[in-house]
Amino acid sequence: MAKGDDALARKKNKSNRKKMNRKNDSATVSTRIAAIIAAKKRRQTGKRSMCQGMCFSLPTPEDPFNEKLGKVDIAKNKKKKKAVKSRDALSVNKSSLKKPSLDVDEKLGKVVDEKVGKVEIAEKKKKKKMVKSGDALSVNKSSLKTTKKMIGGPPKFLTLCLTEIESTFHNLEKPLFTSTWGIEFWKSFHSGKDVVETSGTSSTLEQIAWIVSTATEAISTREKDEENPLSDSPFLLYLVPSQSKAAQVRSVCKALKRLGVHAVSVHNGAELDHQISGLKSLEPEFLVSTPERLLEIVALKGVDISGVSLLVIDELGSLCASGYLDAVKSIKQAISSEHRSIVFNDSFSASYIPAVQSLLGRSVDRLSLSDSVASQASCIIQTVNVCASEKKKLQKFSEVLDSASSRGIYIVAKEESFRKLTALLKLKGLTVVIFNSESTIIPAITKRGGQLAYLIDIEQFDSTEMKNFETVLLPDFVPSFQTYVEILTSMARDSVRGVLHSFVTEEEDVSGLAGSLVNVLEDCGQCVPDSWRNLSASMSD
Repeated sequence: MAKGDDALARKKNKSNRKKMNRKNDSATVSTRIAAIIAAKKRRQTGKRSMCQGMCFSLPTPEDPFNEKLGKVDIAKNKKKKKAVKSRDALSVNKSSLKKPSLDVDEKLGKVVDEKVGKVEIAEKKKKKKMVKSGDALSVNKSSLKTTKKMIGGPPKFLTLCLTEIESTFHNLEKPLFTSTWGIEFWKSFHSGKDVVETSGTSSTLEQIAWIVSTATEAISTREKDEENPLSDSPFLLYLVPSQSKAAQVRSVCKALKRLGVHAVSVHNGAELDHQISGLKSLEPEFLVSTPERLLEIVALKGVDISGVSLLVIDELGSLCASGYLDAVKSIKQAISSEHRSIVFNDSFSASYIPAVQSLLGRSVDRLSLSDSVASQASCIIQTVNVCASEKKKLQKFSEVLDSASSRGIYIVAKEESFRKLTALLKLKGLTVVIFNSESTIIPAITKRGGQLAYLIDIEQFDSTEMKNFETVLLPDFVPSFQTYVEILTSMARDSVRGVLHSFVTEEEDVSGLAGSLVNVLEDCGQCVPDSWRNLSASMSD
């Protein structure tokens, strides 16, 4: 039987559908399976969709989030080039005027402008040569970072800490940001030097605020430093003589609690077990304590202070008067890590100077809220030697030379005394450097440990050159009270081991200076000769 036209058409359509199915196998599966097959084909050919790009390519410094999938944005580059060409040829690009960043984390060799980079490279080469030439000129990366910090000023986080304290204490006379003492302390802390506070008083709220804020800023910096991580010990250890002072310091520290800094105060009058359990559970960043209670807790292993980074000793005179000096020394010896120390000496008495010397390093920074003579002369031992005759005076001068241990001895005398003094200094094995109208250097006959004696004409001496000298001798007494004060307040600016010896005979007329000098010696807590005290008393009558 012959087939009709409809049957032939159906057969033809069926064969066409089979051909189409053979060309596209994925049409015979579901939509989900077809998507998987399509993804496989793209993966095999190296073409991926946007959502798959992060899985198969790495981010770059130019594209840290891998948004371009490794493709260079040619269109944008072309637009930028056209925009630059359309500008005036004499126009200055703002980016070239930007100064190199002073951020601490910036690499030393990275600069914006090529010329600036060449200058920095040349400076680095010079610094390397300076490092090779001697240890005194050595420069390391940490010191360069510190210099950059000091040039840039206090960081924002330090400002935030001071703001938090200001918001807590509303009775401040002036903003904490305007404190000259605070800025100088911040610089001293980052320079790595110990600090002696010579105001002759206990620490004020302003000073405490700057100390704890600087410590908080240092903690935040150390947390980011993988090479020098924080230890389990408190970062700041604040020693105080009494419970009332501990409460004042802790009240300032509590203002920083919102910033994640915890402070604990331990002292006598509270249960010891309770304080130990609190220290172990809280692990504070700041610890405020009296010396005797802290030693008890350390003996019971309630706290580890070996990793303390900043030690503050407040009211040293009161601590010494209470008999706690040995306890303070033991605490300092228990700190094995490299740390900085700050001493607030609330007394000008010369009897406490050895205590200050035992707690601070050789090089220190002096800070004070006062510019009085007693404050500037703090930690300098003044000795007035009253001798019966010129021969006795020269003999006493010789004894003082024998006891001098500093490398440089600064001698201010009259020019007519230079001959006999030079002969004596040569016999003592000192190299003599003479500063007068005809400056000369006289080598020693037998060298004594490389010591130098600088012989200065009293009419030509420059007080600005005395800041590094710890030992100053005045074999011929000063002609005026102003000269004595100028010498006293100019010497040993970076040390707490200053010694000033004055020599005078009973025959010399010092009646015009006795009254003023006795007042200075008494204000500075120094020993006053009886003859001078009697002379001053007779003049006042």
